Amino acid sequence: MLIDPAGFPGGNLTSGLPILGCHDGEKQVVKGILQELVDALREKGGIDGDPAEQTGLNIDAEKLKVILLEKLAEAGVDLRLHTLFSRAIVSDNKITSIVIEGKGGRQAVEALAFVDATGDADVAVAAGVPYEKGRKSDGLTQPMTMMFGVGGIDKIRFAAWGGYPALERLYAQVSEEKQFRNPRRASLAEIWGPESRTGEYTFNATRVLRADGTDGKSLTNAEIDGRLQVWEFIEQFLRPCIPGFESAYIVWTSAKIGVRESRRIVGEYVLTREDIWNFVKFPDVINCGSYPIDIHNPTGAGTEFPVDHFYGGQYWTIPYRSLVPLKVDNLWVAGRCLSATHEALSAVRCMANTIGMGQAAGTAAALALQTGTSNRTLDTRLLQKRLINDGAWLGELKAAEKNHNPILISTR
Repeated sequence: MLIDPAGFPGGNLTSGLPILGCHDGEKQVVKGILQELVDALREKGGIDGDPAEQTGLNIDAEKLKVILLEKLAEAGVDLRLHTLFSRAIVSDNKITSIVIEGKGGRQAVEALAFVDATGDADVAVAAGVPYEKGRKSDGLTQPMTMMFGVGGIDKIRFAAWGGYPALERLYAQVSEEKQFRNPRRASLAEIWGPESRTGEYTFNATRVLRADGTDGKSLTNAEIDGRLQVWEFIEQFLRPCIPGFESAYIVWTSAKIGVRESRRIVGEYVLTREDIWNFVKFPDVINCGSYPIDIHNPTGAGTEFPVDHFYGGQYWTIPYRSLVPLKVDNLWVAGRCLSATHEALSAVRCMANTIGMGQAAGTAAALALQTGTSNRTLDTRLLQKRLINDGAWLGELKAAEKNHNPILISTR
C-alpha cells in the first residue's frame, strides 16, 4: 500500500525539478528504478539527456505522473491518495499499525513492514525514533522554494540577448534596487525544462527563509510567501526587463512548496560531510551518488556549492545503516529524512539519490519479511545482491564482486 497526501504520486519528483546526481563526470552512478523511469520517459518524449552521459536530466513532470500511475498499477500497489498519516501504534519495538485520515474518515492499517518516505520522518518520529533538525548552531533548516513554469517565451530572442547568464546579472541589480521580498540576489539555480515543452522554462528562483516543514502554520506561511515571490518575479522582473519574456505567463506552480530539509532520523549510522567530501565507499552501500554539497543559506542570500571538488569521476556512497532508525525494528526511511548531518543531507537530498534510497528501502523491507529478519539483522549481502540483480549500480567494487561472485562484506 502506498499512502500519499497529494492527488498524484511522486512528491518532489513531480514538482518541476530535474533529476540531478546521475553521473559523476565519467560514468552513470545511479541506475535501477531510476533507469526504468528514464526509459519510460524517453518512450513518451518526456526527457532530455542521458544519465550515462550527464548528471542532470530535464523531465516533463506531467508525463512522469502518468508513468508513475501506470507502474504502480502494474506492480499491484494499493494506492491511497488524498490520505494523511496520523499516528503510529508501536509494541515491542515494532510498528503494528498506523492510523490514516482521509475522505472516508479515520482508519487503522496493519502491516509487518513500513517505509517512511514522507521526507519529514513523520512515521519514524511518531514511532519514537530520535531525530535531529537543521544545523547544529541554531537548528535552522535550508530555505524552501516554490518551483514554477513560465510559458510564452521567445527563446530565440532571449538567447540572442544573452540568455541565463545575462538574466542572472540583471536580476542581481534589479532585485537589489527594488528590494524584492525574495531574498535571493543571484545564483537562481539555472533554468530548466524539456525541449518538448516549447516556449517554456522552469525556474528555481524563490527562497523562503526560517520556515519549518513540520509545523502547519509555518508551512502555510511559506506557501503564501513562495507564491507571492513567483508573481513578483514575473510581473516585476521577467516581463518588464527580459527580452523574449514580454508576453510570458505562469504555466504552473508546484502543488506544494519544495522543502529541502526538516527532520533527519538518528539511525545506525549518521552520514557526515566528511563522508561526502572524501568519497567514502561503505561496505554496506545501497546507493552511489555524485551530487555536490549544496547548502542554501538558511538566513539569507548565498549558497555553498563547491562544485569544483565533485564530478571528476569520483562518487560517494550511502550506507544501508543510514536508512535504519534506532529503536524500531520494522521501519526503514528513504529520502531526505535519512540519518545524516545537515551538511551531508545537502548532497544526498537530490532526486537521483532519493530514488535509489527508495529502491533500497523497499527491497530491504521485502527481504526482511521473506527471511524473517528485522531491519537491523537483515544480511546486507543479500540486499546488495538483489539490488544489483534489479539493475542498481553499487560501485566499482560491487560490480567486480558480481562478476567474480565473492562473499560480500557485511557490517552486521
